[in-house]
Amino acid sequence: MDERGLWKLFCETGLPAAWLAVVGQRREEEARREEPVRTAFQPNVKQV
Repeated sequence: MDERGLWKLFCETGLPAAWLAVVGQRREEEARREEPVRTAFQPNVKQV
């Protein structure tokens, strides 16, 4: 099977959509890990 046949098979199986979903999920998880943690108790900092 040549390269075009492999791409055709890849597209017909629905794998591109699945692959994009997995990549998007990974990016969302990575973005969440980079966000600062927010807690219910914020420090009471007074500026003088």
